[in-house]
Amino acid sequence: MLCGLAADRSRAAMPRFTELRVQSSPAVTRAGRVLEGFPFSADAYHVAALFMAALPRDYVLDGASLLTLQCGPHGDDPVYQRFPGASVVCVDPFDFAAYANSDPATRERAVLALIEQHGLALIDRVGADPTPWRAAAALVCAQGFQREDEVARLGRALPGRAGWIRVYRGLGAGVGERWQARVLDRSGAVIACHPMRSPAALDQRDWFKRSAWEQGVFVVRQRLGEAVFTLEPPSAAGPGSSWMAL
Repeated sequence: MLCGLAADRSRAAMPRFTELRVQSSPAVTRAGRVLEGFPFSADAYHVAALFMAALPRDYVLDGASLLTLQCGPHGDDPVYQRFPGASVVCVDPFDFAAYANSDPATRERAVLALIEQHGLALIDRVGADPTPWRAAAALVCAQGFQREDEVARLGRALPGRAGWIRVYRGLGAGVGERWQARVLDRSGAVIACHPMRSPAALDQRDWFKRSAWEQGVFVVRQRLGEAVFTLEPPSAAGPGSSWMAL
């Protein structure tokens, strides 16, 4: 009993698991075995991001914050490698041609199956809790491999409490990750919707880090402070104008 409590306390002190990547192995990339014109990592990005969005934020895996599933031959490298802050699990064999020739829904299921299977094998190895991992995989399926979440820290009330600007992060096939700023009136109806950046297979949460009203303009800044998105109210843009992203 005491040993179990000590183990629980030890795991609670370990760093949280915060990032998951699904990539081709270096050997595959060097050998040119990834089909030309088919971006494997980008295609798998949204599934990994959906899984992480479904997993509890305080989940502890093996003490690493990053886990990379490397698909393809791994040479003499061990199946599991642990580095400071990061772990790598080799997934071999993996048929890239069959994957690329499958329809998008089949590819999504294949990536999720990899995440679930190899994640659970690692969990069994290191003694982590498998229940949240299984639940996250089930939730990704239940959500149809897509979701949209409001990023509450970026939202702001309009001047005069006339409504709100709310920011949303969407994940799904074909877009990877998509960010939108929506203007709502007092009733909650959307009166304007602006893409904040082109959709990409890229984690942009540090790109859209904080927001504020600055001289009457809604400004979103990235982690280092650079303004990356601005939205000007109609009253500031002149008579007859509508909400405008600058």
